[in-house]
Amino acid sequence: MRQLHKLSKSRFLSGYQCQKKLWLEKHRRELITPFSEAQQRILDQGTRVGELAQHHFPGGVLIEANHFHISEAIVQTQKALDSGVSILFEGCFVHDDILVRPDIMVLEDSGSWQLIEVKSTTQVKPEHVIDVAVQKHVLEGCGLTISSSHLMHIDNQCVYPDLDNFFVIEDISAEVNSIQNWIPAKAAEFFKTLENPSEPVGEIGEHCQSPYECPFIAYCWKHVPEYSIFTLPGARWTAKAEYISKGLLALDDVSEDALNERQLKYLKSYRTQAPIIDKSAIKNELNKLEYPLYFLDFETDGPAIHRFFGMRPFEQFPFQFSCHKLEEKGKLEHFWFLHTDMDDPRKDIAESLINTLGTHGSIIAYNAPFEIRFIKNLAGWFPDLATDLLAMVDRFWDQLPIFRNYYIDYRFLGSASIKYVLPVLVPSLSYEALNVSGGTEAQATWNTMIQTKDADLKAKLIDNLLEYCGQDTYAMVEIHRVLKKLI
Repeated sequence: MRQLHKLSKSRFLSGYQCQKKLWLEKHRRELITPFSEAQQRILDQGTRVGELAQHHFPGGVLIEANHFHISEAIVQTQKALDSGVSILFEGCFVHDDILVRPDIMVLEDSGSWQLIEVKSTTQVKPEHVIDVAVQKHVLEGCGLTISSSHLMHIDNQCVYPDLDNFFVIEDISAEVNSIQNWIPAKAAEFFKTLENPSEPVGEIGEHCQSPYECPFIAYCWKHVPEYSIFTLPGARWTAKAEYISKGLLALDDVSEDALNERQLKYLKSYRTQAPIIDKSAIKNELNKLEYPLYFLDFETDGPAIHRFFGMRPFEQFPFQFSCHKLEEKGKLEHFWFLHTDMDDPRKDIAESLINTLGTHGSIIAYNAPFEIRFIKNLAGWFPDLATDLLAMVDRFWDQLPIFRNYYIDYRFLGSASIKYVLPVLVPSLSYEALNVSGGTEAQATWNTMIQTKDADLKAKLIDNLLEYCGQDTYAMVEIHRVLKKLI
């Protein structure tokens, strides 16, 4: 049986981002990097935002048939239209071999329709306009009149528990109408790409990560050397694109012209195969520390739809911390906090921080502004604890700038992140063996842990979170010891 469509809206957007991506999605799907738990959580969050949007349009009819049952979805959509439905969710339409499933359509008294696309973002983005333009093209091709096009996105000033103003609906009709005419030509171009048995030739570049990270990066970038132009710290894409256009990808190909001081140090470290260390500057920084030293790391979450009083969409809150306390004579203790249920963790973590960090001694963090921000936020949320919390701010000392300014090693691959610094300075420690190896994974793991009814799974996830967050602060301790030996 002939396929009902050649392009879905998502495939159209893939083609717009990169036609090689479009071709690979059809012909080489086995090359797709599987979604991580964290990426799946983002998708699930978008689904929940879409469901919440539907509640703002009572009486709407949802087309239940999913993307595995397109024929059935088309039939259900036609029946809904024939019955005189005035609000339609996830209708299914095909025109010019393009399939779309508009989030929300609202019938006006004139017989025209308002087209509303829902996004779990806080603003309209250029790719959203293309998204809606494709839908409008198909709907009008199916004989419907579209009076206006809208993007329904999150209002980041909405404060829980009042969700009545959770969404903003912006009229983007002018933007959509200005590009709609080139949709057919683009579609024809994409059809031709899909029908070609040979993989398109396409250069790597900024489009591999924008507007969405491509799932074929591991495949398309396999020829990029470990020490490449992409490891040059702070390099702009315009500079990278110039090298790419010349087929120059290796760090050996980089000219020293127009490089800043940090980039020059990195390049020198690579070419000499030796770190560049300013021991005097590091000593000056370490001399600012006051014992005992508290090595602190937070794990945070910031869901689109909050469930805690006074919080805005995507506003982050800490649910876990790890703290290693190092005395001047070398005694090391570990303290931690992890919230393990569904209620609000903020007050408990604030009180635990006060009890753990005391009133004197330096607080060491890696990228300290992150931790300081949440200390200040906790003080704002709980005025009764504000004095003790805010007294911590001036005690912070940031370990990250050492590796941005005074300790440059080519093996960090141009990054000052602890994930790159640690394996070089302390090879015995690694994140690779951990079940949780990053902040976004910690968010996903925590959300699974607090919701699961499986006691064994909950215990396992708690252990994974404690191990990961504890590794971050112990890593800072070990890095500190390495730095002390230098001076």
